[in-house]
This record gives sequence, C-alpha cells and structure tokens, in this order.
Amino acid sequence: MSNLTFKNAEEYGAAMKEFFESHPDAPIPDDIDSLDLIMRKEYAEEILRGEKPLEFRPYSKFYVRRLVDQEANNYINANIDDDEVQAFCNDIRPVKMIHFHNYNNSWFLDVECVYDSVFSITKDDIKMLQDEYGVHDFDDDLEYYEKNGIKERPYLFYFVIGKVLGTNLEVITKDKEIVKFCGGKTIGSPKMAKTKKSSTDEAVITFSVNKDTFNDIVSGRQTVFEKEILPKKLGLYCLLNEDGSMKERNGIVQLRKYDAIKFVNKMGTYTCKLEDADIEFVVVEDVEPIIYKKKVDDYDTMNVVYYLGKEINQ
Repeated sequence: MSNLTFKNAEEYGAAMKEFFESHPDAPIPDDIDSLDLIMRKEYAEEILRGEKPLEFRPYSKFYVRRLVDQEANNYINANIDDDEVQAFCNDIRPVKMIHFHNYNNSWFLDVECVYDSVFSITKDDIKMLQDEYGVHDFDDDLEYYEKNGIKERPYLFYFVIGKVLGTNLEVITKDKEIVKFCGGKTIGSPKMAKTKKSSTDEAVITFSVNKDTFNDIVSGRQTVFEKEILPKKLGLYCLLNEDGSMKERNGIVQLRKYDAIKFVNKMGTYTCKLEDADIEFVVVEDVEPIIYKKKVDDYDTMNVVYYLGKEINQ
C-alpha cells in the first residue's frame, strides 16, 4: 500500500502525469475494445430498466487471464516497495464496451463500460460501493468476515455500466414505457460453497481419465482439468435447489467445494490438491449449442474447470 497522500483528484492526476513522464518504462495496460460476457436475461433487463449500475465477475484464473495485463502486473510486483509505482501503476485492462448475451446468442446487450477495477470485501471497498453506487449486496459478506475475524478476503472484478450502445431486447417498465438507460443493483459475490465432510477426511472428487491425460497430469504438463457438466451429474459439481436446479448466489452458480481431485487409470491413481475452480459456459460461433432439459430449467453446455495443485500422498 502506498504511503503517498493527495488532497484531491486533480492533485493525484497531476502527480500521475509527472510519474509516467519520468518513468517511460512503466507499462500501461492494453485496452479491451469489447469484452464478451454471458449473462442471464433477467439481469440484462435490470440494466435496461436502470436498476443495475455494476457488473461483477470473480477474481478467478479464468478472468485474470482476460482482464489483467501481465506485463504491467510483473512491473508492479517487481517494484513492490516503490510507493509511486504502487500508487500510479495499474494492471487491470480498461474495458471500453461489454457485449452481454445468452448462451445461444438469441439476444444481446452492448453497453459502454465507464470504468473497471478490482475490490475486496473490506470496510473501505464496501463503503466505496455503498457511497458511489448505492450497492449494499456485500454488506452481509463484510459483516461475516469482520465478525469472524477473517483477514483473508476474496477479490472481485467490477465494471461500471454506462449508456446502452445496442440491443435487441425491449424492456417495459411499470409505466408501460420502454427504457434505454442504465444504473442500479448488483449480481453479487462468487463463492465455492462448503461441502459436508468429516473432520478428518478431505472432500475428494474422482475422475477416470485416459492414459495420455493421466501421464500429462502426473508429469505436471497439464495443470488445468476441464469436464463437461452433464445434467444427470449436475449435483456432483454444483449445489442444487430442491427442484434440482443449480443453486445460485446473486446470479452466480455455487460450485461444490472439494479439497482434492483424484485421477484414476489402469496405470494407477494420482491425487492432488485443488487450488481453484470455475464454470465456463461454452459458446461456439455459428454452431447451435446443445441445450439439455432438467425439469423446468434450461441447461446449457458448460464445463467445470479445476486448477490443479501439488500431489497429495495418500
């Protein structure tokens, strides 16, 4: 954290300008002209009704790869003790526009992205969301972490939504008017949900894999493992509601938490720690996606992505 202080935004801006003029080697993150994000239609409609000023995404490896400029990140980490670098340099790529759509691209919503950055569940960051955007969706999260004295807090990406640039949706308000402006309510904070287990046993998920995959994982050549989530095995990867649909927290699928992952092959078994997990919805251009039916809910093609850690000796 920088020890520099500034009286106002103008003073900070002038100091930043002077810093980059005197540090021509300091990298500036590349812009993202258009960020493609899958969204549920109900949240797109909230944007059109002016009920949602921010969009959130988890600070997972999947989104870090897309949103963090690695050169800038390396520079910041290499100058961790330099107050000016920490104050003025940024590794989050500025997003100019967000292209929201559903899994089969039957609708879209293009919006201006005014600003994008990262926040954590801390008093200062939650106060920023409250004061600047009227967002209170993370108040309970903050209370939980503070009450339980948990120092390690999750990070999330957030995007400030501006004007609507284009859409094929029409949203009618209570006053029977079609609205085309933005503002309002959030999607929320992602979490891997807890899985019940005994006090001594680790929660382990097991997969049978072919010889080549097994060898690549054991040798360390493969550090990420993806698996399509089929409807009949939905509960293996996600927490479920009573009706069999995926449990969500503010619109974000709740993954079942595992401590480790075991791979099985005729050659033997290999168990390693699970570092992280994510959901990736599969969208292939010009190809009609497979849509499964599970009771009343549409189930779209999606993969669970597991990030593999060190081997666990059993």
